[in-house]
Amino acid sequence: MMIRTVLLAPLALMFISSSQLAYAAGNVVSIPLQRSFNRNSNILVARRTARTQIKQGKRLMQLAPDVDFDEDTHDVEPDFGQVRLTDATDTYYYGVISVGTPSQNFTVTFDTGSANMWIPGVRCTSKACLQHNRYDHDLSSTYQPLNGQFAIQYGTGEVRGFTSQDTVRVGGITIKDQPFAETTSEDEVFELPDTEFDGLFGLAFKSLSSGGLVPPMTKMIEETLVDEPVFAFALSQGHRSFGELLLGGYNELHYKGELRWMRVTRAKYWQVTMEGIWYGDGKFNLLSLSKDRDVSKIPLDLITASSTEAPLTDTWHQEKADAAAKKARKKARRKAKEGDSEMDMDTKRRHPPSDSSPKIKKLLPTGSDASPETSAIMDTGTSFLLGDPSSIQLISRIIGADFRTGDMSCAHLNELKSFWISLGGFKFEIAPEHYVYRDPVKKTCSSAWVPSYDSPFWVLGDSFLRAYYAVFDMKDKKVGLAPINMPLRHF
Repeated sequence: MMIRTVLLAPLALMFISSSQLAYAAGNVVSIPLQRSFNRNSNILVARRTARTQIKQGKRLMQLAPDVDFDEDTHDVEPDFGQVRLTDATDTYYYGVISVGTPSQNFTVTFDTGSANMWIPGVRCTSKACLQHNRYDHDLSSTYQPLNGQFAIQYGTGEVRGFTSQDTVRVGGITIKDQPFAETTSEDEVFELPDTEFDGLFGLAFKSLSSGGLVPPMTKMIEETLVDEPVFAFALSQGHRSFGELLLGGYNELHYKGELRWMRVTRAKYWQVTMEGIWYGDGKFNLLSLSKDRDVSKIPLDLITASSTEAPLTDTWHQEKADAAAKKARKKARRKAKEGDSEMDMDTKRRHPPSDSSPKIKKLLPTGSDASPETSAIMDTGTSFLLGDPSSIQLISRIIGADFRTGDMSCAHLNELKSFWISLGGFKFEIAPEHYVYRDPVKKTCSSAWVPSYDSPFWVLGDSFLRAYYAVFDMKDKKVGLAPINMPLRHF
């Protein structure tokens, strides 16, 4: 059943500047507030200061009666820049935006794996469009035509349409003259009941945008509609539970410990280096272990044993030695033909990985031969974990899942261990509750590890991101992750 969320008319928000914060003695925090319509007021800095004080055991008082304060999250004016996200069966999330004057409301998925915004147009007669809210630009006094053609192919389907420009409102923020696409056709993958949301709100970099359209977040930053060039996700787990997208900052109360910042290697997707994957406390990097090998012959006891007791059988030793010798002979013959017959193959084989930085060497467990040649993107628009087929096949063997369908038994989930993924030099845990998908309707289980045959990088979707509070910094081009700390709410 389609869930429609009503967006209230934009309210005059209360803004706080850091100079207006005053703290009383003892354990009381007094925050005087005055009404302001200046969007450049540093409300997010003030809110973060308030949260820090609350963390130290102080409490807020003397708030004006018309100031909103959330007792659970300790947010002052929590609606500023905040978008409530609805979890649809742990496979995708959506929130509400409005477009045009007067407002026309739409549910969209906020996607860090794409950069365009699109919504169904009233001229679209595809079944998917007819089942969702459609935008009628003739009803909007702020609409302007751009007259460009639009087509974009996603991993699951295609949409086509034309480009337009209008006022967009999201999280209490008004973006004037925002370019986007009105669809005129949508593939069946966007039909109900599989897809509850109407459209898509891209949050990747402008270089990924189809047609060169300015992404909404980029426009918010350029026009100083947000205080910081940052947005953050807290994805909930549980059908019909609520998550949060915060535009213009991040909430320190929503995570534990410290954020681990990773540099974006290419400002197109939110792409970072990926050094490896380990199972439990095993010592072998599954990315390197599965590379150029028949993973069906790798002994599982080698992978699942701890780093201090991993058994290396004589057969396994011999297979590795034979394969290495064969590869060395083949390479030597090729080099000899090219006039390099004096190369010392034994010495060449013992060379360390190309990236031998202390940070990486310290991170990788003893016995690992991985070098950080792989990358991964953080993609809130992808449900699961997509990776190279060889590694996924090995992971599927470890957890007892069918490699092709992902089907697995629900009976032995308590026996599974966590995987550890190395990103940007830091190791992040993904527990069975996140990498095993439980269908709430069919009561079945399936693996969230999915083989990808055409992606040049790994795609870490919601199955991974649910475990972490994720902060995306567009100015400094970095991503920060920390274990999530957010109360679960259902409706």
